Amino acid sequence: MMAGGNLDTSRNYCILRGETVAGQSIDIRPIELTNAMYGRTWSMVNATVANQSFKLNSLHPANASLLQEIGGVEKLPAGARMPDLLGAWGKLYNSKLEASSPNRLKAIRIDMYSWTSGSYSDYQTFVQTWRREL
Repeated sequence: MMAGGNLDTSRNYCILRGETVAGQSIDIRPIELTNAMYGRTWSMVNATVANQSFKLNSLHPANASLLQEIGGVEKLPAGARMPDLLGAWGKLYNSKLEASSPNRLKAIRIDMYSWTSGSYSDYQTFVQTWRREL
């Protein structure tokens, strides 16, 4: 949990999980996929959830097209590009395994939880899941 000692501010946090072809649900450490610093990895997730890539002055053409189609950034669901991030992470995870491995992922997801503040308990209130079939 970030910002330890601050009981006045609620926080959302995410856990990356995969579903293997063998049928197991596993926790995945994204830092092992991206080789990025811990904070940078989760900043990327938070920016994706907040649709920050749609709020830039110079938009990627695919983002500009989606905004035009959907009618503006305010109409985007949270994490509109999360399937793309999950797909990239799933591909990275699977690339380290043999094609026949039962540990390969068939799906990958990010589960978001909320800690509502006030005490150091009640920190697993489910908020949302983003899931991508691989």
